[in-house]
Amino acid sequence: AERIFDWKADEVLGKKNPIIPEGKEEEFHRLNEGVRQGRPYLAMDLVRKKKDGTPVHLSVSSAAIHDADGNIVGTFGLFQDITERKLSEQALRISEERLSKAQKMAHVGNWEKNLVTGHLFWSEEIYRIYGRDPSQFTPTTDAFLQAIHPEDLAPFTKAMNAAIYERKPLDMDYRLIRPDGTVRTVHTVSEVSYDPADKPLIHSGTVQDVTEQKKAEEKLRQSEEFIRNILDTVDEGFIVVDRAYRILTANKAYCGQAGKSYDSVIGRSCYEILHKLQRPCFEEGEECAVHHVFTTGEPHTAVHRHTDATGAILHVETKAFPIKDGTGAVISVIETVNNITEKHLLEEERLKTQKIEAIGTLAGGIAHDFNNLLQGVFGYISMARMTFDQKERSLAMLAQAEQALNMSVNLTKQLLTFSKGGKPVKKNVSLRAVIENSVKFALSGSRVDYRIMLDENLRTVEADEGQIGQVIQNIVLNSDQAMPLGGTIVVTARNVHAPNAGLPRLLKEGAYIEIAIEDRGIGIPAPYLQKIFDPYFTTKEKGSGLGLATSYSIIKNHGGMIDVVSRAGAGTTCFVYLPAADTKMESPETPAVPPVVRKGKILVMDDEEIIRNIAGEMLKALGHTVEFAENGDAAIEKYQAAREAGSPFDLVILDLTIRGGLGGKETN
Repeated sequence: AERIFDWKADEVLGKKNPIIPEGKEEEFHRLNEGVRQGRPYLAMDLVRKKKDGTPVHLSVSSAAIHDADGNIVGTFGLFQDITERKLSEQALRISEERLSKAQKMAHVGNWEKNLVTGHLFWSEEIYRIYGRDPSQFTPTTDAFLQAIHPEDLAPFTKAMNAAIYERKPLDMDYRLIRPDGTVRTVHTVSEVSYDPADKPLIHSGTVQDVTEQKKAEEKLRQSEEFIRNILDTVDEGFIVVDRAYRILTANKAYCGQAGKSYDSVIGRSCYEILHKLQRPCFEEGEECAVHHVFTTGEPHTAVHRHTDATGAILHVETKAFPIKDGTGAVISVIETVNNITEKHLLEEERLKTQKIEAIGTLAGGIAHDFNNLLQGVFGYISMARMTFDQKERSLAMLAQAEQALNMSVNLTKQLLTFSKGGKPVKKNVSLRAVIENSVKFALSGSRVDYRIMLDENLRTVEADEGQIGQVIQNIVLNSDQAMPLGGTIVVTARNVHAPNAGLPRLLKEGAYIEIAIEDRGIGIPAPYLQKIFDPYFTTKEKGSGLGLATSYSIIKNHGGMIDVVSRAGAGTTCFVYLPAADTKMESPETPAVPPVVRKGKILVMDDEEIIRNIAGEMLKALGHTVEFAENGDAAIEKYQAAREAGSPFDLVILDLTIRGGLGGKETN
């Protein structure tokens, strides 16, 4: 007692029975009442606390003590510490409850049959699976077999006997019919234990309700079959590839392209089937759409050339699309394979025809231009010879011949630009001034407005400043001519880095400056888009057809490219990409301004503040007094006021074109 309760005998002698816990006086009264009436007291699980509060489970029994006359003079009690047993029972009960819950959640029950006595045990979940009430149904082998669907009874009985007598594992699905007539599909797994004499002793196993799973599998099978039937009807090859480049599924078209059966394709490497390679395409230097998707997670398209099952050359276009898991990681890739051999051959033939046409156009244009120029040269030289005795007239004719020769030189320079000659003389250039000056110059005197938006930190380029300015002027002039009724040309420039989803796919990796020139003009018809960079191709009544061809060659010689997006009636946007330079701009030295003697009062009229400021500073540096006007009305007002005040302007400089106001011609 001292050990169990952690108290000493002298602490309890003479006190109320310490076995009965506080607050359990009814137990104390029941004990006393039993003693008085001569009945024994029994408590199977009485909980008492030690001094430190630890609970103790007790099994208690008590009986009366009689004297010689038979009178009750006391009680004799025995108690046993059953704490460990109770804790074990509690743990077992919790474990059984957890097992029961787990079985219920997984729709799995367990059964056990004693092959000697024939006794059959079912867990609670098996009763539920079979639709039986444990209080009204006793499981037997006959009742169990009667519940099995008639079509599945024979295979099940055979498998069960094989498990018992042939030691073959039982692992199968079968259908059962509940008392309410519903049919469920279950999966059972069992094993048999044997006695020392190697006779079957216990047959135990599990039963899981897989009805919903089977329905889902059937729906999935039907869905896959439906999708496969659709995929098998299309002409494009279709495969799904895992990260090891193994083919997981393929349609008939793909198998036909490979000249192989479905079974011989599945599980094989995609590069092995069509490309007949021993390692992935990208390791052989080919562009691989599947590898690109696994690397970037973005769809990709590539064109391949290989041989088919007969050895004939095939041209195929492959498009790859990612399949991602819940975390966004690419786990497999869908690839479509389209045979474009016929299309490719037709395209090659078309390109040959276009090249011949382009060469013919180029030759005819050069012949026409040089013929005109040479006629002028020979004509003026002949006139000079005829008027040799008239010096002034003869010199004038020679001057005209010289001008025609200069035009021939300019034409030759343009032709060299898009040939192997005309290489740019590069230096570190800031595009800001080049763009602004070129746009303004190209639109000088035009009724078309413009808006320039450039990145603040626009990088520099290694370029021929004059050639780049010529490119921008050519494109802006085209945009101006595309808007005969007026409008606004928007010019933007920004820093970009390739590759990027918004940039041309053929642009090599690196940093670039993107110059975009956008108009809202008549647009370019689709059939002409592929010809706009051909020399001497033009749809204009006035034009040589050399502007865009020259621009294309200039940008190509600078390591960049031009891309044009247009739609008839909706306008055109021309994108120019130039490689960005790694060096910074050097600050130009400011030349000294020579002093002037004569000073005057000058009025400058221009709608651009920066032009007014520059002109004013230059004129002031020359010693002149300068005033400004934003438009013709303000210029007239200031001019009249100065004249009335007796201090008229000595010189008036007028901008020819003022947007939204009087220009120089109207003001004059």
